[in-house]
Amino acid sequence: MILVRYVLKELIAPFLASLFGITFLFVVDFLVKILDNVLSKGLPTSIVLEIFVLNLAWMLSLSIPMAVLVASLMTFGRMSGDQEITAVKAAGISPLSLMRPVLLVALLLSVLMVVFNNWVLPEANHRSVELMNAVSRKKPHVFIDAGRLITQFPGVQLWVNRIDPVSGTLYGIQIFEMEKKGAPRIVYADSATMDYVDNGATLMLRLRSGETHLTDPDDDDNYFRIRFFSQDLAMQNVDDRLERRSRSYRSDREMPVEMMWEVVTDARKNYDSAAVQAKTRRLPTLLRIRDYVDGDSVLAADVKGLPLGDSMQIVQSLRKVRVQETASLRATERAWGRMEGELKRAAQYLVEIHKKFSTAFACFVFVLIGAPLGIMARKGGIGTGILYSLAFFVIYWICLIGGENLADRLVVSPELAMWISNVIIGVFGILLTRAMIRDRFSGESRLKPSVIFKAIGRFFLKVVRHV
Repeated sequence: MILVRYVLKELIAPFLASLFGITFLFVVDFLVKILDNVLSKGLPTSIVLEIFVLNLAWMLSLSIPMAVLVASLMTFGRMSGDQEITAVKAAGISPLSLMRPVLLVALLLSVLMVVFNNWVLPEANHRSVELMNAVSRKKPHVFIDAGRLITQFPGVQLWVNRIDPVSGTLYGIQIFEMEKKGAPRIVYADSATMDYVDNGATLMLRLRSGETHLTDPDDDDNYFRIRFFSQDLAMQNVDDRLERRSRSYRSDREMPVEMMWEVVTDARKNYDSAAVQAKTRRLPTLLRIRDYVDGDSVLAADVKGLPLGDSMQIVQSLRKVRVQETASLRATERAWGRMEGELKRAAQYLVEIHKKFSTAFACFVFVLIGAPLGIMARKGGIGTGILYSLAFFVIYWICLIGGENLADRLVVSPELAMWISNVIIGVFGILLTRAMIRDRFSGESRLKPSVIFKAIGRFFLKVVRHV
């Protein structure tokens, strides 16, 4: 019992340090992407902190499994480097006994991560989307992107070809003002700058070198083309307040398992309905209708030995058959397309369901590989822990992301796509644990990274050959 408490105590500090470091990297990346847009809104500190806290949920869902891997590598690596593992073996205790309490704690953490991924993470994602939508309505000019049609302004649509990242000047502007009647007023300008007036309630575009195209709403024949060197365009009703609105729609990343399972059930029902519709449709006839309809009717009558009047009736009948069969074929194609769409929708949500569980149980799998690898590496430095952790985490996420893409395209099942990464890493961890128990890598020589990655390569080759 004393040894168990000692191992768990030694695990806490590396886990907290690695969790802080990995989460900090995610935070920095997030702030670089969103900080300029958020700070330019003039938001209060409480709103900025709320945005940060809400997005902290998805960061923790990724950083906690990584921290478990780094902590297990560093802890058992340090114990091996300080000859503590050797002392334990001399006392007749197997290193597997040291791994058991860590595996139990990792299993408990995996269960907690399932609860976190199913309830906390979707709700945090949903509230984050609602808050960011409110922020974008507050001052939507910050969300003006080059090469995208901007529709946040009431009655106005804006297109910008390029934005100067330093000065914020817009280039290649096209503005479509929707009039109450008649065609929209279209404004072209080479460049423009933006200013707020009326205490931020109105966005003023100061256009340079452009043209205005409009038609007379009372007479469509009157078309006006007005050139200007400088012109101000006020976009009214730009709400400067942060107004939150409830959002009933939720994406797959904003739903718990129960809600996603309802979507999967609905998709399967729609698939069955479309399948019945596709089976009841008549297949197109195999007659060569084109030979009768597109050919000369008199020639057809001569070939068939029929009078001209009978030949014309045959042609008209075949035309009706062609129209009916074409409509039936198109309806069948639509039914098959609907079936494929429902299958993809069900697969998309099944992927998210299994991802909540597979990423949570990655904590257990990473201990299974991190502990024996740390013992055999015989070095507990932070550099070794980060190196091995990055290597295996990259392998894990390549399998996870690749499997997700394949499942969304209906190439593999969602279950296989989301669990294959755990299976691969877990099997390799079992092999390492078995080798550790048999003292295959015993001795003072440390396991080099080249040996480890060669073993990983051989394992992947075996997997590929058996697939």
